[in-house]
Amino acid sequence: MMRRIESPEDEALDPFRSIKDRHRRADGGRFVVESPRCVSRFLDAVQAGWFEVETLLGDPERCPEVMEVATGLGASVLSSDESVMTEASGYHFHAGCLAIGIRPDRPPDLERLVDRVRDGRPGRRVLVGMAGITSMDNMGGIFRSAAALGADGLLLDHACADPLLRRCIRISMGQVFRVDWASTPSLPKAIERLREEHGFGTIALENLPDAPLLTSLAGTADPDRIDDRIPDHVMVVVGNEGHGLGREVLEACDTIRRIEGPPSLPGNERPGASDERSLNAATAAAIAMHHLLHA
Repeated sequence: MMRRIESPEDEALDPFRSIKDRHRRADGGRFVVESPRCVSRFLDAVQAGWFEVETLLGDPERCPEVMEVATGLGASVLSSDESVMTEASGYHFHAGCLAIGIRPDRPPDLERLVDRVRDGRPGRRVLVGMAGITSMDNMGGIFRSAAALGADGLLLDHACADPLLRRCIRISMGQVFRVDWASTPSLPKAIERLREEHGFGTIALENLPDAPLLTSLAGTADPDRIDDRIPDHVMVVVGNEGHGLGREVLEACDTIRRIEGPPSLPGNERPGASDERSLNAATAAAIAMHHLLHA
């Protein structure tokens, strides 16, 4: 049932008065989704049984279809003008639509991720492992690139930012609800399991001066360069921008590769130098995904 709200003081708007992530997570594991596009993708995931929607607040002039879908899912749907939403929430970036979701009791694990990947399309399967990606911009950007380029899923260690933080959801354009992902307490152990139990090769993406180039990996087997063949099942691993990948992760991976910069770089700006140039994690991950999917 949909209820019309005319006053920003209406008690029905209380769940939207403090929409900071830390408040919502403490409130029974809830999270906030903003904008008609992101909420629409969230509701698709609700229909698939991956999440629950508790309440939706929308301006019928901005998101009538989204509000109709939420009503059909049995959510509490509140209708108001956008100005009422803004005054009640104190928040300006909602674009006329806000939803409160309820997260699963625990995030998906590695086995569920692999099962879902294997149920998908034929051909090469590409995962992205993330070690200590704490930037919400990078987290959301990697999800968005994974969706755009066709990667099969993401594996996060426990040091990563929560993909269901409001900014991560917004930066991803709601793709956190479309791209399969899982969480692991130990990325090195997960890499070992992927190799031994599921046949995944792993590539550490790190800007080390002696690392071979990512582009030296080829999609077809060359008898003279078998070590440079991209496996049919592969995970590329990216790390924190500040300190990169740790020793245990690097040692667990099958190979380390770097992305080539311009040949004209001064010595002090090359990999490993004092003023090293580097890509941010989301950009580097996107380049790696594209190469692994299309080489």
